[in-house]
Amino acid sequence: MLKARMEYGAVYAKVMAMYGKLLKEDDWHRLCECKNITELCAMLRNHKGWSKTLTSLPPSPSAKVLQTAVRKKVYLEHEKLYNFLRIEDKKFLRFTLCRAEYDLILDALREKSAYELFPKSMELTDFIRANSAIDIDALEQSKSFAAVLAAVKGSIFEKPLSELKVNTDTGKPSYWEAGVLLENAYFREIFSYISHKYKGLGRKKLEESVGLEADLLNIVSIVRLLKSFPSSLERADELLIPISARLKPELLSALKTAKGENEAFELLRRSHFGKYLEGIAPSNIENFYYNSMEKFCSKLVKAAEPDIGVPLAYLTLKELECRKLNRVIEAVSLGVDPKSVI
Repeated sequence: MLKARMEYGAVYAKVMAMYGKLLKEDDWHRLCECKNITELCAMLRNHKGWSKTLTSLPPSPSAKVLQTAVRKKVYLEHEKLYNFLRIEDKKFLRFTLCRAEYDLILDALREKSAYELFPKSMELTDFIRANSAIDIDALEQSKSFAAVLAAVKGSIFEKPLSELKVNTDTGKPSYWEAGVLLENAYFREIFSYISHKYKGLGRKKLEESVGLEADLLNIVSIVRLLKSFPSSLERADELLIPISARLKPELLSALKTAKGENEAFELLRRSHFGKYLEGIAPSNIENFYYNSMEKFCSKLVKAAEPDIGVPLAYLTLKELECRKLNRVIEAVSLGVDPKSVI
């Protein structure tokens, strides 16, 4: 136990060094003042957390090139920490690969323009390619749903995909239903692994982290349904992630029967999740997820007794940062006020 704690101490030091390079509030204010991609790149090029990424790009890259590099950053950070971890934790952190696989599969199932120049696989690192359970090249080149199924054979996504109904007109399943089933499969597998197979330190923190994310995503889904697809609430149980930490059945039932998003928010404010709702409007439910995960992980990354929960919390924060940064890049490229998307 003492040896393990000492090893986690080294990982903790690495994480804290990386954590110190995350974009701060002042950085976000400066990014939101950028008038074009060139200005935004200049600001990132002088930031300690992004300078290396920007040196590999042209002086004035397109928004798409920059966004691809930003998304790739998550996987590069994952690889850095993976190399520092113990064997048991490396086994767990491989579930991060499943997130990349999830995105690649959904990309293969969506309708694409013949003029798209940036395949999803450009975001991947050699590490992801070498360790993925799916055939990335075959998936990228797939022209049919049968080819997609062949490419994911042996992965955690094979079974849920094989159970989808195929639209005879398109030859593909519903993109929306595929997304739901793939997400549910990911959360079932990772939670089962934590509960029954994980042998390292920090199982409780892992369960709490994964459980909270599932709770938040389910809450976002319910509020979206209340707002835009109230008739689909009857199917809510089959659409929600089958994992829960703090989202009790009573609150879940009350949310599903709420008369609208405002009533749902009032229920949430009186619950355990109320502490995450400060400054969040019912019309911007996505910010509830981002705000909640950021607060939770920022606290977890500074844990008094470091364990696997610390690197997981950091990687979550990095992923949130990259998503936020890409929203800013998109806004700047379109001439939209970036403050409206963060």
